[in-house]
Amino acid sequence: MFIERIYYVKVRVRKEMREYRIGSVMRDLRKMAGLTQQELSRDICTQAQISKIENGEEYPSSITLYKISKRLGVDVNYFFDSVESPRLDYVDAVQSLIRQYIRQRDYDAIHNIIVKEKESPLFQNPLNKQFLMWHEGICVYYIHHNKEDALSKLYQAIELTKQSATFYKEREIEILNSIGIILYEEKEYEQALDTYQTALKSLNELPQTKDENIKIRILNALAKTLGDMSNYDESLIYSNRGIDLCISNESMYLFGELHYQAGESLIKLGKIEQGKEYMEKSMTIFTLQRNERFVKLVEKELEALFV
Repeated sequence: MFIERIYYVKVRVRKEMREYRIGSVMRDLRKMAGLTQQELSRDICTQAQISKIENGEEYPSSITLYKISKRLGVDVNYFFDSVESPRLDYVDAVQSLIRQYIRQRDYDAIHNIIVKEKESPLFQNPLNKQFLMWHEGICVYYIHHNKEDALSKLYQAIELTKQSATFYKEREIEILNSIGIILYEEKEYEQALDTYQTALKSLNELPQTKDENIKIRILNALAKTLGDMSNYDESLIYSNRGIDLCISNESMYLFGELHYQAGESLIKLGKIEQGKEYMEKSMTIFTLQRNERFVKLVEKELEALFV
């Protein structure tokens, strides 16, 4: 999916679609300023693009919107303040879209967003630049399969905000987790394990976190990595810690995956019936979540063991 489609009229934010009439606001401001479409577009874009934006046929990039706002004498967020929907910062909208496509594993869509936004003045402060560089590193790995370049970008992203050699902030821990995933994908399990353990230790040192799922994500990653290293006892410990945390947080996030990993470890340890129980629980969870791919995976595992 290309960026032109991503930026059309509807932007997915905070788990719901909110419609923005940027074009009509732009048209009103342009007329108030006494400018023609041609005059507004000069050295920014084409007159045809202004026409499409005003008619709601095209959504402007942040660079274009920033330049237009300067010419019209308003802050870029005026366009969001002026529509009926609640105010939304442009940067928040872009980041929300990237998160959405990460969940869908649509790395081409993310790459196109980054290409269009990385030179924008709105993304030059360290935190916003870091967010783009972080996801650029992920895209480099999954699109171009370039481990070295991907890891380089991820480590650079951490350095943009890191203030201590031993202390990591929440966003930096999330990037560490991404580094661990790449190392795991490359079957570099020892390095992945070290990275995840650093991330978990750092997370435990934080007084609080905005995203409760980060710890569950890291515990699941540790359980998977240790399982692939045939360290089933430790894998089971982390799986159960993740399950307990899900229950404590009243969260279904990775709940099925953690049960599956625990079941697999128990079976490898010779505790067949207990492992089967965990596997069956995982299948029930995946069924409730309508995750057909994992349901079939568990069914296949159980058939191989007990048929």
